[in-house]
This record gives sequence, C-alpha cells and structure tokens, in this order.
Amino acid sequence: MKAFFMASLALLLTACSTAPTTIQHAPKTDLQLKQVSVDVASHIDEAVRWGGKIIEVNNEQNYTQIQLIQFPLNRYGRPVESDDSQGRFLVKSDAFLDPAIFTTGSMLTVYGRIIDKKLIKVDQRTLTLPVVTIIDSQRWPANSASGRPYNPKHDWPFVGFGYYATGSYSP
Repeated sequence: MKAFFMASLALLLTACSTAPTTIQHAPKTDLQLKQVSVDVASHIDEAVRWGGKIIEVNNEQNYTQIQLIQFPLNRYGRPVESDDSQGRFLVKSDAFLDPAIFTTGSMLTVYGRIIDKKLIKVDQRTLTLPVVTIIDSQRWPANSASGRPYNPKHDWPFVGFGYYATGSYSP
C-alpha cells in the first residue's frame, strides 16, 4: 500500500510539472544575451537558456530557424514581455517546427548551445545575432483573456467564498 501511495504521488508530481527542468533552471554559467553578443565566437558551444517572443519562423530544407526578441525570464523560465530586452537571437532546430504552432508573437524558451553567429538586416541596420541550437524548448500558452497572468481570484466566473475568493462574479 505504501509503495502504491509513493508511486501515485510521484506520478502526480511529474504530471504537474509544466516545463522541463532545463527550462525551469538556468545553467551553471547563466550567460546573458548582451554578454554573448559582444563576442559570439568566444562563447561557441556554451549552454544558454534564453526566451522571448517569436518574430519570424523560416523552414529550410534541412532545418528550421526562429528569430526571437529576448525578454527576461521569470522563476519558471517563462519570458516576461517588457521594455527590458537585450536584443535578438536566432534558434536553429534540425526538426521541422510548424509555423502554425510556433506562431509569430508567441513566447518560447529554449535551452541549447551557441553554435554560430549570423548577420541579419533590420531596416537599415545590420545586426550580428548568436545562433543557438535547440536541446530543449518550451512554447508557452498565451495569457488569459484579460491579458494579465492567470489569477484565480479574477479569472474564474464564480469563485465563492474563502481565502482568495471575492464572493461575487468578477470577470
């Protein structure tokens, strides 16, 4: 009976985790995009965990390339959209990533290794962007209809009474 309880508890806890551990926890050397952008060549093959908003998805014959604008990550590894971006970076995957799933504007966190740098042109400016190959990734669902992060006090239609409840309908 005790073994059944422990196995059920382990299964429940694993089912509740939403993102892989590589996404939830930063690597030992938590390199920032602005550090790497200064000299990409000296950081080749180093592990990074970065996230941001998808700007563009390009599927080539043998790989997919995603361009992201970087945003800071919260404690779960989810990008938080703000004015505090360190720039752009490219993500490369040998697998086909469907642009209907990895849509422009959606949030993505990747764990991978820096493999190269690439020059791109944004309007009249040429930028040097680090290229990260995907080892693990997490595509995040959009926020609630209110546009704010999920809050059970305000996102459930009838929450009743209790510690977090308002006792009324609060859309």
